[in-house]
Amino acid sequence: MLLRLCRVLNLVVLSVNTAHEVLQLQDHAFASWPALAIPWRLLYGCTDIAFTSHGAYWRGVCKIAVPPPADPARVRAYRGVREEEVAELVRKVEQQAHEGGDVVRLSELLSGFAKDVNGWIVLGVRTSGRASWRAKVDALLEESIVLLG
Repeated sequence: MLLRLCRVLNLVVLSVNTAHEVLQLQDHAFASWPALAIPWRLLYGCTDIAFTSHGAYWRGVCKIAVPPPADPARVRAYRGVREEEVAELVRKVEQQAHEGGDVVRLSELLSGFAKDVNGWIVLGVRTSGRASWRAKVDALLEESIVLLG
């Protein structure tokens, strides 16, 4: 299916067989893009996984950096992390509902939840409730947005 988002056409793949065809067999046709000036300057000559051109280097980086997204062992390994963080999120929603009345700002809570879960999984330490962690993530995101335009 071809989907237009603003001025950009996007290919949406809906079946496993088609995804295999696109991602494995026809990868060279879908993974090439022009070199962009800003990423070239900021990201070491476009050698990171997001901006490097298709080829042997890109395939090698992908094999190292991109684990299978739905690996059952990986999903099971982080079940405890997800359960604890969801319990903490529910506790915070209940607390804010009792304190503030009718309105609970879920955007703030869900943003913090995402940062905490990712922090725990990536760093291996619990980051819940650490304002310094969230501030660092926010600062990195803002800086990236400014640098990439």
